[in-house]
Parts: sequence; C-alpha cells; structure tokens
Amino acid sequence: MTRTGAALETLTACLRGEPAVVIDWKAVIELANKAWLTPQLYCAIARVDRLDELPADARDYLAFIHAGNLERNRRLRAQLVEAVGAINGAGIDPTLLKGSVALFSPPDDGLGSRMTSDLDLGVEQYELPAARACLVDLGYQDAAEDRGMGRPKDVGLLELRARSSSSTVSREQRALEREGRVFEQAGLRVRIPSASCRALHWIVHDLIKEGDYWRGRIDLRHLHDVAELHKQEGVDWGRLRTIMPDASWQNALETQLLALNHLFGVELPPELSFGSIARFQHWRRTFIVAQPLAGLPLRLAGNLVWGLRRIRMRGSLTNRGPYDLARRINRTLMGTSTGPKL
Repeated sequence: MTRTGAALETLTACLRGEPAVVIDWKAVIELANKAWLTPQLYCAIARVDRLDELPADARDYLAFIHAGNLERNRRLRAQLVEAVGAINGAGIDPTLLKGSVALFSPPDDGLGSRMTSDLDLGVEQYELPAARACLVDLGYQDAAEDRGMGRPKDVGLLELRARSSSSTVSREQRALEREGRVFEQAGLRVRIPSASCRALHWIVHDLIKEGDYWRGRIDLRHLHDVAELHKQEGVDWGRLRTIMPDASWQNALETQLLALNHLFGVELPPELSFGSIARFQHWRRTFIVAQPLAGLPLRLAGNLVWGLRRIRMRGSLTNRGPYDLARRINRTLMGTSTGPKL
C-alpha cells in the first residue's frame, strides 16, 4: 500500500472514532490538510480520549489548527447571525445552506470542528431583491471576480442564492427542497433543509456540477459531512435515487454511496442495485486517491471526458479567444479546483 493509501485509511478510521496505531502522522496530517479535515481530525481523536497517544508535535499542531479554526468560526457565526437578523427584519426566513447549518447552532464542543470557506443563504426568487438590500445596508458589496458579497472586516464571503426556477428541476426535487423545518433561536428564524435534501445538494454539487463523477475526484470533507448527516438524522437514499433525472446521475449517487460505505461505514441500502458502472467508478476514484502516480492516466482521462462533456453542454468554444481556450484546456486537464479535492 502506498503512503497516501495508508494515510487515507488511517484518516478515515480516525474520523470514524476508530484510531489505530499510526506510524506516519506526517502523511495523515498532510492528507487532512489537503481535505480541509484537520480540525475534525483533532475533534474525532479528542472525543475518544486518544490525544495523549499522539506524538507531541502532531498533537500540538492539530490543537493549533483547531484553535485557529474555532476563532474563525466564531467570527463567521457572528457574521451569519447579523445577516439573518437583518433579513428577518424584512419579513424573510432565509434557508441555511451547506456549512451555514453547522455554524448557526452547533453543539458546544463542535463549533471549531468544520472548516468553512464562506456562508450560504437561500431565499425565494421574489425575495432576492429585498434580502440583497438588507445585506447592502450592512455594508456588503459584490466581491470582485467571485460569487457572493463581502466586507473588508469579515473572514468570509456571504453568498445569497435564489431557489432555482428552472424547468429542469423535477417536481419531486422541488417537494424535497420545501421540506425541512423552521428553526428559531435568540429571536432569529431560519429554515433548515431536511437531511435528504442536504445530502442531495452535496452529491449533486460535487459529482455532477463539479464533475467529480467523471474526473475521478473525491471531496473527502463533503463525503464526511454526508456520512455524519446520515448518522445523525438519516437520509432516504431510495427517494434520492428516484429524483435523479437519468442513469448517469443515478450511477453518481450509487458511486458516492459506495465511497460512504468504504470510507465511513455507511450501510448500503438494500433497495439499490449498485451495478458494474457504479462499482467501477468507485474503484477508479479510490485508486486515483490511494495511488497518485499509477492513477495519473485515469485522472487525465477523466478530466478530458469532463472537458468534452462541458463543451457539449455549453456549446462550441470556437467563439472564444485562443488565450481563453488554452486556459480552459489547462484547467480541465490539470483538474484545478478552488475546493479541497483529492
């Protein structure tokens, strides 16, 4: 087994609360850093009272990263509370999306565990102008060359999203999006999507929108998010499969479920078939992560397939300039990403 493969097995075991004897802590921490899971690694080992078994330098480093992330998340939470309060003042109950759920009301010992890059809030399409005006009143401005709004004093951007009105969204998906609950805390009101809706969001975002299904990548942080979500609240996997619009989306869901089972012990639902395509895709993704050099041809081939798919979806690139075309080809083949992908 390669150094990276051993680090992956050890890291996921620690996150499951099953830390084993580790010889190469440097490799494990390097992988955790790459996946944005270092604070969660610290918390997982602390929960089973095994921090004393770590080498002093590894323990001190994990504690340092956790402490820094805790302070950052405190600032992000204050920013989120302020924004929600302003939007509530306009009679709007925003929906917490992605990492904002964990920031709004985490357990006392959980605020510093998850690394979050920014804040995401959802509103209905007709509510968007009023909600945006509330943020402008707080001093937010559109971020240059990026989605979202920000202020110099904040540690993260805030992205305000409108619920999709696209005709391609199925009736079943719209019904799932409207489920969830209204949560009240300290005079603030937010909507929190159901566990199944949040799991669907992560899976579609990573495997479909960012192409991880074709490119052979794994967002280990989001995979861990979904595993914890299923453990704490339960996800209706059979229902999610019926929502997927075609075979490739269904295979992507099954591929992610196989990864959840392999790396985090999520039980496979018996009603799903897990055909040969999903099993091959799962093998390919884990092989690329565990064997970076041997898996390089598979990664490049996947990036090429993803690039061709994007061209087909978005139309011809012939109208773009040569510099833009070269930049896009390089980004596609090299698999560059703004997120923590393995």
